Amino acid sequence: LRDAQKKLKVPIIINEYAWLWLNRDGTTTSLTGKIYNTLLGPDSTVAERRLLYARYLAALTEFWRAHRECAGVLHFCGLGYSRAGDKPRPEGGATSDHFIDLEKLTFEPGFEQYVSDAFAPVGLMIDFWAEQITAGAEQKFDVFVINDLYRDWTGPVRLFLIREGRVVSEQSKNCTVESLGREIISFSTTVPAETGDYKLIAELIGANETVVRSLRDFKVVRP
Repeated sequence: LRDAQKKLKVPIIINEYAWLWLNRDGTTTSLTGKIYNTLLGPDSTVAERRLLYARYLAALTEFWRAHRECAGVLHFCGLGYSRAGDKPRPEGGATSDHFIDLEKLTFEPGFEQYVSDAFAPVGLMIDFWAEQITAGAEQKFDVFVINDLYRDWTGPVRLFLIREGRVVSEQSKNCTVESLGREIISFSTTVPAETGDYKLIAELIGANETVVRSLRDFKVVRP
């Protein structure tokens, strides 16, 4: 926003907020090659890039929706071109959509899985962004629950801590969110003593009885 606009209480719509485009074949665009080299290194695979894009885009979407400071979140782009990004613009492709087969309208599976959860009418966000936690520490995790339905939502919110596919801890709290509202619930846990890679998953049963999840990855490190 410009300084003059910041003084006005006006509706804000967020568009084109990810800037992590990948072509339909998983190659980087002319705008994103350096980004993926920085995040994943020069030898990243298509699968690694697609997973990172889907997870980062989901987390960003959760963030903008959960803080309720904007009137809308519009991801760019729903349907566009996809062409090689190994040349500068305009010859090289700068953006792309998320299809892997345009004629069959087949989405990239990671995008369909993670980003659809982030846009769910009843959604949630783990408000945790650190990359590592000290082993044995007491840690609080806040979970934002939002409801974009025109009716109240009530149900349990579960939080799982997972290591190597095994549930290390599980907690559940009931939550009620008014129509178009938001609630924040907190979970506390003792971080395991065993170091390594962990995954945090918050989930609820949202509209149409669908499971909606928010995920975060982090490492447990020695003190």
